[in-house]
Amino acid sequence: MTFASHPERQFMQHLRGAGWIKARTLPRSVRTVKSLLQKGWIEKQYQVPNNEAFLRLTEKGLEAKKSPVPIEGRGEWSSSG
Repeated sequence: MTFASHPERQFMQHLRGAGWIKARTLPRSVRTVKSLLQKGWIEKQYQVPNNEAFLRLTEKGLEAKKSPVPIEGRGEWSSSG
């Protein structure tokens, strides 16, 4: 599994343990959301009555968020979760 970048981890933290969250209430980060959706780390759903977008963290995303991040140049790993 690839590790989540810092911006990805920050965004996923807003979703952690919260279920479905209105997308418009989250930080605006189109590129990060697109990347997380492509990796399957978050999922998107449109809910009625206003066909509003909601996002939530997947189990795969939670695993990626908890995975250690390599520290460049040192051959060490750091854990954040």
